[in-house]
Amino acid sequence: MVDISSDRIQGISSPPAAFIFYRPQTEAAKEQVFYNAETYHILSLSSSLSKEETSSFPDISFLCSRWKELLDKELDELKESGEGEKGTGFIDMLQSRRRRYTVKGIVLSGQPSALQQQEKQYLFILERFNPDSVNLSMIFRQWNLNHREEDIARLLLADRSNKEIAHALGLSLNTVKGYMKLLMRKLGVNSRAGIIANFLTGRNPS
Repeated sequence: MVDISSDRIQGISSPPAAFIFYRPQTEAAKEQVFYNAETYHILSLSSSLSKEETSSFPDISFLCSRWKELLDKELDELKESGEGEKGTGFIDMLQSRRRRYTVKGIVLSGQPSALQQQEKQYLFILERFNPDSVNLSMIFRQWNLNHREEDIARLLLADRSNKEIAHALGLSLNTVKGYMKLLMRKLGVNSRAGIIANFLTGRNPS
């Protein structure tokens, strides 16, 4: 049974590290993407890749390009807020079969000059979703969730289905579905995965 009153939900120990090295294409160099076996295993079971792309060496450059844009945007926002470029946190979520993975991005090239901005290199790390490391109460306050929305969000983050959430809270299935729609509208997303991603990335309400 899940303790939905706790700020931290019991997590799951992490599997071997999964990482991707990415260098975007520039005028001086071609795009480069390298990843290890654990990354391939995760992505081969992910809905992010089509069946054609889960080949011996799938092309994941489109994912890297998207993560680069998310990370660059996050770093720009940190600079504007006066927090510098320290600590990137989560930038995206991946679903691999029944498991969820968070994506963390790191810029490898230190403090590039304006001339070198297009030469930055990136490291993306895929980690098994571990809600134990997330301060849920702070996130819920940030999004102005009421108590019922918080209860539902905690169970959603614990990977419970709508039916399981309804049973745990003594609500009807339709009521839970209604709350899910309200949460999606409040967070500006259109899926359960979007709700989770917004909570984990710490994206501020617009």
